[in-house]
Amino acid sequence: MRRRSVLLLAFVVLAVGGIVLPSIGEQQSSGSTRITHVVVNGGKPVVLWGKEGATVSFAITAEDKSGIKSVDKIGVWGSNYGVLRPTAASCVAKNRTVSVCTGSFTVNLADHDVYDNMAGRWYVQATATANDGDRFESDTAGKFFIKKAGYATLTGTQPTASPGTLLDIEGQLMQPNWKTWLWVWNPYQPVQLRFKAAGGSAWRIVARTKTDSHGYMRAETKATTTGTYAWYFAGKDWSVPVTSAAAQVSVG
Repeated sequence: MRRRSVLLLAFVVLAVGGIVLPSIGEQQSSGSTRITHVVVNGGKPVVLWGKEGATVSFAITAEDKSGIKSVDKIGVWGSNYGVLRPTAASCVAKNRTVSVCTGSFTVNLADHDVYDNMAGRWYVQATATANDGDRFESDTAGKFFIKKAGYATLTGTQPTASPGTLLDIEGQLMQPNWKTWLWVWNPYQPVQLRFKAAGGSAWRIVARTKTDSHGYMRAETKATTTGTYAWYFAGKDWSVPVTSAAAQVSVG
């Protein structure tokens, strides 16, 4: 999704239906100036769950043969009209041609800065200006993710079983609702039932299934040797990976 002219709070603002949307207008890149690297939150997803907030740092690396004068007109945006307000960037020259410019933005669930349909891929928009007047502008200079936290339960195991016993293992996959700040079920997601033999270090998949409309999952597997079972959800663009607590079954 492209979002030109919607983000920058220091410039022209447009009032639409009572909502104020900032704008930079149409600009063009020129010359050899480039934004070469953008790192948000140290390269890790921003993970949110309850009534909480986070201050997130970013670093924008820009270069030009004449040196970098500024990196500004910075915006942070995501899908479904997600917009966050960043600070101005403070630039430090690393050498004659390269500068690294840092700043931050805050995302607060209590203030409804983001909603459920905004979880996923976000972008940093920025304009780098060189000392010789060249300029590089990009709506998607950097990419990062704002993701939902999650957790999973595991139920139905028994502490002991005879070899060949059919184990019926259940659980539930949960996610936060960013509007109500409550945990709710995570429906129709692919999950794996994993097993690790006692004394081993590797997990193997013994069943694959999907959660139902209420986030419940169920799988059957035969007990073969003593070990532990756990549910695993690999995560999505909008959700972190989730592993349930492990439950041991002694077979003998």
